[in-house]
Amino acid sequence: MRHFARCAAMLAGLAAVAASVVPAAAQTKWDLYAFTGVTHPITMRYKMFADEVKAATGGKLEILVRPAGELPFKATELVKTTSSGQVQLAAAYQGFVSGEVPIASIASLPFLVRNAEDLEKVYPIIAKYVDPAFAKRGIKVLYWHTWPPQNMFGKGTPIKSIADFAGRKIRSTDGKQAEMLKQLGASSVSLTTAEVPVAMERGVADGFLTAAFNVTGAKWYEFTTWAWMGDIHMGGPDYLIMNIAAYDKLPADVKAKLDETAKTFGPKMRAMNLGDEAGSVEELKTKHKVEIYTPPKEVIEELTNKMKPYWESWAKQQGKETEELLKELRTALGK
Repeated sequence: MRHFARCAAMLAGLAAVAASVVPAAAQTKWDLYAFTGVTHPITMRYKMFADEVKAATGGKLEILVRPAGELPFKATELVKTTSSGQVQLAAAYQGFVSGEVPIASIASLPFLVRNAEDLEKVYPIIAKYVDPAFAKRGIKVLYWHTWPPQNMFGKGTPIKSIADFAGRKIRSTDGKQAEMLKQLGASSVSLTTAEVPVAMERGVADGFLTAAFNVTGAKWYEFTTWAWMGDIHMGGPDYLIMNIAAYDKLPADVKAKLDETAKTFGPKMRAMNLGDEAGSVEELKTKHKVEIYTPPKEVIEELTNKMKPYWESWAKQQGKETEELLKELRTALGK
């Protein structure tokens, strides 16, 4: 009996040792490409999301956030980069994906979707058309957020009238903004976020389109003296796109936790971004002495009417589906 007891104790000990060296669960690591810098609020919020996913999955899925400059990809290449599996997740801002998936950038048509409430209203309509377009490329939207309204910022003589746009060199994030600038007599300079400071320093651009939230977050106030706050369009959707093949390889419980976390984090990130905008405008005005100008309602109406023919020609150029989407958006927004 003692012999059997000794054997049982030995086997129990071996089992305990084996359990100690075998991991409780396999861990998957994903890369998330962010086009913002390491200290930018957007990057920090992606890190918050990564932390929530890690906690929710018990460490089974770890998302490594890669800020601008850490990976050798451009913000305008992220559909291809994610589709090929070079990264599993990427921050795909609507303006930066306009070359690869034009229909996904429809909300950046100038003066179409100008505030957060309108974007929330029409996003389900956008998703109805955009989700299949992404799926054809092997990617899907995990969640979406938005930057605040896109406005004009710059240095030198401030813009205060439509005539003041003439001759300006303004950074744009896609062709639709560029067309607006062209119609206003300005020239556009296509730059990603990381390229703006050098361009402003060297005089390649004397202004740029973005949100006040980004001017403070990226510290662009160092070369900003004025702001034209016409709410040209919302800074979104900014899609967090995901490689479908990588997603399909996840265990069912990890998928469920990832989806659950994304469902709650998207609205939370939108609220955080939008909540920062008013404070950023005030900071630019009081702390950094940026001259803030808000155009009157009649000027916005004039600019909106001026851009409507372009909305239609752009949508027609993209094809029937985009024309149908534009029609639905205009009906929902009363435009």
